[in-house]
Amino acid sequence: MAEASALVFGATGALGRHALNALVARGIDPATITAAGRNHARLGELASAGFATAAVDLSDSADVAELVARHREVVLISGRDPNRLAQHESVIEAAKNANVQHVYYTSGVRADDDRFEINADHRATEEALVASGVPYTILRNTWYIENFQQSLAGPRFTGVLAAATGDAVVAAASRKDLAEALAVVVTTAGHDNVTYSLSGDTDFTYADIAKAMSVVLEREVEYRPVAPEELRALLLKSGMDDGLASFLVSLDETIAAGVFARVGNDLSRLLGRPTTGLVEGLTAQ
Repeated sequence: MAEASALVFGATGALGRHALNALVARGIDPATITAAGRNHARLGELASAGFATAAVDLSDSADVAELVARHREVVLISGRDPNRLAQHESVIEAAKNANVQHVYYTSGVRADDDRFEINADHRATEEALVASGVPYTILRNTWYIENFQQSLAGPRFTGVLAAATGDAVVAAASRKDLAEALAVVVTTAGHDNVTYSLSGDTDFTYADIAKAMSVVLEREVEYRPVAPEELRALLLKSGMDDGLASFLVSLDETIAAGVFARVGNDLSRLLGRPTTGLVEGLTAQ
């Protein structure tokens, strides 16, 4: 087996799965990639596919440091744990101490805009990475089209997409597109100390999203904007607990403020093609 040279944290997640596929599609030998994560079943599948694997908890800084020290490059796919900032900082510190050649980090679009609390961990991670002195590439990912798959259940039965997003637009992109862009910068030169803002080609309105849902569900779906308080009441009535309902309402309010509106053409430029549309993204696996 070839010596693993690239370490991918978050490899067992949805974006990680696409990233590994994209790296292999670009000619990288799976044996030279260490796929790291916590899902043991998925790690077993990856091992069978020829990847080196490592079961790791990012909260264990000693294990993280030992793992990082055995690799030349690190891909840090941002986590979702409540303490993810400390985990990210642990990886960056380990990369600095091990003189890693490059760190690639998947951040959030508009992470440098302190109006959006949703990106606070991304912003702090970016600052730590830049301050570390390790060569880096930051990819600020937009909203996943696949996130809207979770919103299909209601329209499937009611024909209504209700959201507290007002007239907001979302330049969403598919995970596959964002993973492919990551693979491009990992496998080509010219990306040292560069930050990319990755948006889809189109600012989709929620009416556009409802129209795409109509195609996917094969029934008419209309977008109905609601006030945050009304959305929260609807979610609670559906049986959702208060904490999750409050989080989703807050997320809609953030979307309404414009955090996921288009920021440029970095994504399609890296891909060398147009970004994926709504219908295809809504049916993606």
